[in-house]
Amino acid sequence: MITPMKKVTILCLDKEREASLEKLREMGILHVTPLVNPTGVKLNAAKSKVMRIRKALEAIPAKAGKDAVSLDASIASQPAVEAVHQMVQVKKDATDVISKLHNDLNRLDNFGNLDPQTVKSLEESGVFVKLYEVDPSKTISADDGAVVQPFGQNLTGNLYAVISKGEAPAAVKDAVELPLPSMSLAEMRQKLSAANAELAKADKTLEALSAKRSEIDSELADADEEYDLQEASSGMLAGASIAMIQGFAPANRMGEIQEAAKANGWGVREEDPSDDDMVPTLLTHKPIAKPMQFLYDIIGIVPGYKEIDVSAVFLAFFSLFFAIIVGDAFYGALFLALTIVARKKAPKSKSAGFSFMYLMSGATIVWGIMNASYLGLTPEIAPWVANLDLANASFCPEGLKNAMHWIRQSSNMQFFCFCIAVVHLTIAHVWNVVVQIQRKSTTALAQVGWLFSTWYMFFLAGNMVLGEKVPEVFRNFFSGPTSAPMIYVLIAGVVLLVLFSVPPSKLKEEWISIPMLALNIVNNFVDVISYIRLFAVGLSGAAIAESFSEMLSPMFGSVGGLLGAAIVLLFVHALNIALAVMGVAVHAVRLNTLEFSNGLDLQWSGFGFNPFKKRKNV
Repeated sequence: MITPMKKVTILCLDKEREASLEKLREMGILHVTPLVNPTGVKLNAAKSKVMRIRKALEAIPAKAGKDAVSLDASIASQPAVEAVHQMVQVKKDATDVISKLHNDLNRLDNFGNLDPQTVKSLEESGVFVKLYEVDPSKTISADDGAVVQPFGQNLTGNLYAVISKGEAPAAVKDAVELPLPSMSLAEMRQKLSAANAELAKADKTLEALSAKRSEIDSELADADEEYDLQEASSGMLAGASIAMIQGFAPANRMGEIQEAAKANGWGVREEDPSDDDMVPTLLTHKPIAKPMQFLYDIIGIVPGYKEIDVSAVFLAFFSLFFAIIVGDAFYGALFLALTIVARKKAPKSKSAGFSFMYLMSGATIVWGIMNASYLGLTPEIAPWVANLDLANASFCPEGLKNAMHWIRQSSNMQFFCFCIAVVHLTIAHVWNVVVQIQRKSTTALAQVGWLFSTWYMFFLAGNMVLGEKVPEVFRNFFSGPTSAPMIYVLIAGVVLLVLFSVPPSKLKEEWISIPMLALNIVNNFVDVISYIRLFAVGLSGAAIAESFSEMLSPMFGSVGGLLGAAIVLLFVHALNIALAVMGVAVHAVRLNTLEFSNGLDLQWSGFGFNPFKKRKNV
């Protein structure tokens, strides 16, 4: 459920501002909203410190390698963040030197051990040596008596040295003179080698500094807390020795704020949020829906404060979609095994993610067993697979056997997807009807219209896609898009939509929504038929696995062939799992956040409740 909030305004003495904020931070109840734009020297300094520490963390690897060097005493004695930034600067300086030397050497390396001092000494004796670069499409020409010595080519042209005697250098045409380097090429190579060594040493030092990551993390937590404090303080309204802070707190914890107000001499005003307030959303999940928070965090969605918490329904259908798309019992068993191992490796981590994966893995295993889907192997390829088919087991109830045989038929699976669609969307529209009735809105009748339209589209999609393959009970009920009685359902739905989609009070501003209903009704058909994607994506994964298993089955007869086939199949199944996970990320999420949410008018427009609190446990 979405936890009810109260808008809270707290007054304190301005001289006690910091102490009051510290008390509020200890309580961790108030989601602070600034009353003025937070600015100030202290806030900017706190922000700069946070950014500096984060850059230090980005500069060091997550973990030191086995061959990490020990820190020099001069580095080890410094604060970790300062040591990291010092090494970052060393790396930058070395990289700049390497870049410049590389550019110079790439330009002049063909000239061997060129030394500018030697060239200058020759000039004093009346011998001029000039270096030139010539476009490959041109030919260099120099005064008579000058010696033109080629030196190969670099990346941009042909290189020459022009040697002449006299009072001035020889004139040269169709060439670009290259300036002499500031040092000999031999010295350049030495400096390049030294710079590379300096860069490697800095990298090794940064790797060694990763051992101080926990120290830097702790410093970052302190800096974040200081930033939070300064942001809250600079966002307060102050005047006449009084400071005021405002925010939102869970209604069921207002008693704690009132007690703190008595103890600290605050003035407190609580009120219900207005329609114009930007209220944070705090989701309180029932145990069965707690894993949903993990998925919300991954995809970054939060329902608005005045929207509906659909976590339980979202999780139930997402589990089904996940199972259908992944589809294979062995894949589900692999997910389950990896989750168990990860849980043992991280026993103190939050349980929501692990619970989520337990549920997804279990659903996939059940679906895989229902469809006898085991790595794409069939009894013809691997006879032992027949023993895993629950439909062949004597203890399996007859009704369950019939259900398993039914769902394995392609046309039945497509029809099942349409059934999922109509149930999923019906829940959305019925829920919306209840919500609109609670809000005393006439648009509740429009939602009834959408409910009628959805059921008509369900039968229409089944007729258009499956035709005679629709189960007989439904064929008899609806044999065509203009057949009774469903046509009357559609007519009733359209009438309700036209009359009640726009509240009378908003008809003047939103009248355009009525002619747009034609497109929206077409979209309603698209919503229903889009659930066929579950069948398509699930089938593609199964087909890939089965096709490769069948192609490689002739290799199963020998040890060498079996080993080679296993290597290929390992790659194929790894790729198939990756594609399945991508399919879940796209299709399973979309069907819940788009098709289902549209039926509920759920915009996911909220932002999470983020109370002013300590960031680390002391």
